[in-house]
This record gives sequence, structure tokens and C-alpha cells, in this order.
Amino acid sequence: MGIPGYPPPREPFAGGLGRMVGGGAVGLLVGLLVGMFAAVLASVAVGDGAALVTLIGCTALIGALGASLGAGSGRRAMEAYRASQAGLHPGTPTGASGGEPHRGQMGPPPAYVPPPLFPRPEVPDPPRWLLPAAAGAGVFAAVALPEAQVGLGIVLVAMVVGGAALPAMRQRMTPWTLAFGLTAYWLISMAAVRDADWLVAILLVAGAGLGALAVSGAGAGWVGVIRGGMSVLLAFGPVPWFLAGPLKRLTARRRVMPMVVALSITAVLLLVFGLLFASADAIFASYVERLTTTPAWADSLPGRIFLFVLFAVLLAAVVLVALRPVVDPVGPGTRFRVSRSIWAVPLTAVNMLFAAFVAVQITALFGGDTLVLKTAGLTYAEYARQGFFQLVVVSVFVLGIVAVAAGLLRVERAERWLLAALLGVLCGLTMVVLASALHRMNLYTDAYGLSRLRLSVEATVWWLGALFALVLLAGAARLTGRQSGWLPRTIVLVTGLGLVAFSMVNPDLRVAESQVQVRGVTKMDSDYLGDLGAEAVPALDRLPEPQRGCVLADVIATNRLNRPDPWNGWNLARSRARDLLAERPVVNGVGCAPAYLPRSD
Repeated sequence: MGIPGYPPPREPFAGGLGRMVGGGAVGLLVGLLVGMFAAVLASVAVGDGAALVTLIGCTALIGALGASLGAGSGRRAMEAYRASQAGLHPGTPTGASGGEPHRGQMGPPPAYVPPPLFPRPEVPDPPRWLLPAAAGAGVFAAVALPEAQVGLGIVLVAMVVGGAALPAMRQRMTPWTLAFGLTAYWLISMAAVRDADWLVAILLVAGAGLGALAVSGAGAGWVGVIRGGMSVLLAFGPVPWFLAGPLKRLTARRRVMPMVVALSITAVLLLVFGLLFASADAIFASYVERLTTTPAWADSLPGRIFLFVLFAVLLAAVVLVALRPVVDPVGPGTRFRVSRSIWAVPLTAVNMLFAAFVAVQITALFGGDTLVLKTAGLTYAEYARQGFFQLVVVSVFVLGIVAVAAGLLRVERAERWLLAALLGVLCGLTMVVLASALHRMNLYTDAYGLSRLRLSVEATVWWLGALFALVLLAGAARLTGRQSGWLPRTIVLVTGLGLVAFSMVNPDLRVAESQVQVRGVTKMDSDYLGDLGAEAVPALDRLPEPQRGCVLADVIATNRLNRPDPWNGWNLARSRARDLLAERPVVNGVGCAPAYLPRSD
């Protein structure tokens, strides 16, 4: 019989007695096995007499401990059974003050339980295939990533993670998510094509962000774009609750405990008899020593375990994001009604300033260097470099002004056209300013050659120009009564495609070609060229000796081109560079003292 309000007892009296007997038997068995192992060690170290004493002592000690644990478990089970028969709450003493409770009487009310420190988040039900898929992705990452440079391995791991999570993402596929996903894979796949570490790092981060945005399905607003790009990273928090159900089913006692006990007994038996055989035969002992010697791959075992856990959890986070409803928060929609003069006068003044600056630029930069040399007292290249970064900052500020004016100002129908005209003129003039900045940088690179920074900033200018063109297009769409909600996603997609185009340009190769062509052998920065990626080898191979050998020796050491890549580190740029160096080997000899001039970024 049970107690109203309390669960029935789990085991009757016989179950408790069985625990006592079973615990004692298991304790004696484990004590015997451990005693045998200790006796073998004692016989090797001391002698047979000490071995016999050790065997008896360990068996008695472990047996007594096992019997004690089993008896304690059985005693608690029998107490619970007796309490249920007497009508007491389990754990309530029978001699408590106030008399012995009668049968069926409730015990004291339960104590206050504080809320958990980390409340359980709302997570969807995990699919049945999640746990084996996560384990497979973790194992593949642990095999494909360690002991190699960034290359084919990271690309294959990304494909495995995406393919494993694809069943959870099928219902969320739209043209936007498909475009984001394909662009993300394209960016990540460049890790097997390009060798420059700085470029590959940018491409991998951008590819991960675009992939997360594709999985989340968000991006209708700027807040949604930001949250969608970070969705997989944010999902790492609730992943333990998401995996709790499958892990609990996997580690159920009825499934795991018999296997653990069987493996433990097997390990003890093999160890004891193996040591006995090894001590009895020298040849067998030599084979055991070879078998138990730590292999070379064991040094990387901690890193492989970390990668296994990381990518298994990563796949679970991707699946969790894909199964959740689309979360696309909308930014604040509050708009402010202000007087027309508060925004019309400043915008008009800024437009006039920009128009004056553009007129000067057309006269100075686009018209020739005579006026520059007379007025500024600088060389044409120095004048071009001097104001480039200021002009780029100006364009970024203009984007901020347009975003604030278009997003926070509430205007009437008649004022809408005036605001759109002022902002449109400002954007158009800023695009001319960007063209001036790009022209300045071209003049400077004609004089001093390209560098990674200069080429990157030139690409940034082109990207800013594309943003202003999209902003103008969105403004025109809003004036005609059409929606412009496509703008955030389009800007993200254009950014991703711009990075794809930038990687296809092959920046390190362009830098090497420009430095060799513009600066020549006598003025080139050999240290800077030696830090370039393997893509620069074809351009640097055209240098005369000894400069060729000096620079390529640094490139070989920097990119580890003196040894082949394993399968998981294969890279197209490094493969081509090794083939070229195999045809024309680099010989380091005396006279390796190329001219050095500090570069100017």
C-alpha cells in the first residue's frame, strides 16, 4: 500500500535483502580481482610471501567495502519499505515529538526549494538522428583538422557539418537563405585555394557569419541581420538542454551500467593475466611493450578530443537554430517629428560643402599635378596619400547621417521629397568623393607599389560605393511607394560576394607583382615580400639572383613549403608553389643581402 500524496515504494523487502547480498558478492569479486593484480605487482617487487599477504588483504578490504555499500543500500530500501507499510513519510523518525503518526497520515510539508540558478530554456525536441550525426561530425573534425595547415580539411569539415544539418534546414529554405548558404560555402572553400593567413581568416569568419544567417532564416531588418549572424554562437548556451534528452536515453542505467561493469572486469582480467604472461616469457613481454608504447598520434589526443567536442556541439547548435522559429526582431520604430529647418538647413550646408570640395578635387587631382606642386609644396604621390583615409572616413560618416535621417525623422508627404532630394544629392556627392579617394590611392600605388593594406582599402572604397548605390536605389523605391526591406539582406549578400571577388583577385600575388614591377630590385622591401603567402611565388620567381633566393627562402620558411602537406592540409596555392620550386630550387648562398627600404603603408 502507498501513502496518499507520495509515490509508492520502489522496492519491497526482498529487493532490499537482494541488494545486501548482491553488494557483498560484487564487493568480494572486485576485491579478488584487485587483490590478484596487487599480488602480481608485489611478487615482482618484493616476493611471493608479500604477494600472498597483499592478495588476502586487498580481497578482504575491497570485499568488506563492497559488502558495506551493498548492505547500506539494502538497509535504506528496507527502511523505505517499512515506512510505507507504517504510513510514514520516508525519512520521518517514528519517535518524533507529538506521537507516532497513524497509518495514512501525511508527513511534514516539503521544504522550500529555490528556483534554479540557470532556468531551463525552451528548446524544441531534438531529432533522433542528432546524436549520431553530432558524434560523426566530431570524429571527422578530430581526424581532418589536427597536424595540418588550414586547407582542404576545414573545407571538408564545413561540408560535413552543413550536410548533417541539412534535414533540419529543408523547411526553412528560401532564395535568401540559399544565396547566403552558397556564398558562405564559397568563402570557406577558398581556404583550400588561398594561402595568405590574413585573407583566409577574414574569409572563414565571413563564411561562418553568412552560414549562421542562412540557418537562422532571419535578416528582414538590421537587428535581425546581426542576431542571425550570431545565432549559432548564441545557441551554444541552450545546447546542453537540447542534448539532455538524447544523452539521458543513451546513458540509461539499463544500457550503460552492464557494459561498464563488463568492460571493467575485462580490463582487470586482461591486465592481471597479461602481466603474468609477460613476466613468464621474455618474447611475449617484448610484444606487450611494443603494444603499450605510446604512439606518436597520442600527443595530439587532447587536441583531437577538444575538436570532437567542439564540432559535435557546433552541429547541435546549428540544428537547434534551424529547428527554432524564425526570430527576426524589429528595431525601434519610433520616429521624431521636428521642424523642417532643423534638418533642412544642416543638410543643405553639408551639400554645399561637399560640392565645393568636389570642385577642388576635379581641378587638383583630375586636372594634373601643376597646381598641386605650386600650392601644397608636396609631390603628387604624397598629396594623393595625404587625404585618402580622411575621405574614406567622410563617406562612413555620411552613411551614418543618411541612416539617422531616414530612420528617425518623421516627415509629411510634402517634406518627404525635400528630404529625399537632400539625402540623394549628399550620397551622389559622396560617391564622387570616393572616386577622388580611389584616384588618390591609384596615384600613390603607381609611385610606391601595392601593399596588403593599400589593396584592402581600395577594395573597401569599391564596397562603400556599392553601398551608396544600394542606398540610393532603396530611397528611390520608398519614394515610389515600394518597400525597401530587402536592403539589409542585399547589403550582406553584396558584402559576401565582394569578399569572394577580393579573394579571386589574389591579393598577395598582386602585391608581389606590383612591388617587383614598381620598386624594382634596388628599392623593394625584401622582408615584406618574404612574409607573403605561397601565391606570391610565381611573381617572386622572376627576380634575379641573389634576391630571388633570399626572398623565396623567407617565403618557404614562412609558409612551410619545404615539406609536403598531408591530405587534410592540401592547398592549391602551396601545391603550385612547390611544383614551381621543384623545377627551380632555391639555393641559399653567400651574398644574400638584398637592399632594404622601409615600406610606407
